[in-house]
Amino acid sequence: MNGYWDTGTWDSATWDYVPVLIDIDTHDGGKRKKEEDAYRKQEADKAKARRDEVLALFEQIVEGKPKIAKEIAEPFVIKATTQAPAVIDYDAMLADLDRVNKIYNEHIEMDDEDVLALI
Repeated sequence: MNGYWDTGTWDSATWDYVPVLIDIDTHDGGKRKKEEDAYRKQEADKAKARRDEVLALFEQIVEGKPKIAKEIAEPFVIKATTQAPAVIDYDAMLADLDRVNKIYNEHIEMDDEDVLALI
C-alpha cells in the first residue's frame, strides 16, 4: 500500500475491498401462490356453475319443447353406433355462443303454463 487511505492507489482508482452486498429475502412464504390458487378455483367454480345452469335450462326445454331442443342440439349429436347410443356433445354445444343464446331465449319464451306443466 502506498498510504492513500490504505486501500489502493488514488490515481488509478483501484481498491482492495469488496463492496457490501445486501441480500434481501423477498420470499413471501407461499401466501401469494395460495391466494392465486384460491382465485383460480373460485373462477373455475363460477364457470362450472354457469355451465350447469345452461344445461339445466336446456333440459327444461327438452322436456317442454322437444322439437326446439332437437333443432338446437342437432349439429352436436354424435350418431349412435352398435356399441353406444346417440349422445350430445355438450361441451361443443356450450362453446357455441349462438346456441347458448338460443337456449336462454327459448327458456325465457316458455310460458308459465309450460313451466308449471313440467312440475
